Amino acid sequence: MQPIIPDTLHGALILSLIDFIGSFFIIAAIGVVLAGFPLIGRIAARFEKRAPAAPAAPAATAPEIAPQDDGELVAVLAAAAHATLGRPVRIVRIEPSHVGEAWAAEGRLAHHGSHQPGRSRS
Repeated sequence: MQPIIPDTLHGALILSLIDFIGSFFIIAAIGVVLAGFPLIGRIAARFEKRAPAAPAAPAATAPEIAPQDDGELVAVLAAAAHATLGRPVRIVRIEPSHVGEAWAAEGRLAHHGSHQPGRSRS
């Protein structure tokens, strides 16, 4: 039984040509699919215009909490932690967050750790 494409230079060129042409068909198919997305969006917009709009329910929003002093802030945080964890909690300390400082400390640690002198060979 003979192969469809011979195992020669001529067969390799034929296979390359088939792959080259096939890639254009695949790229064209992707282009057609991508070109269809705006069309689908326009069709969907038409259906949305035809459908009667249901009255929107008011969104449930969290109450605005503006603690007046640290006592209220501690109470709010303790209540939130209790609701989340399901057990009473005690707020020990509140301090401002230092965003990004952990990354800087980690970088310094890695940098300084890379400069540790090796053991001397004596």
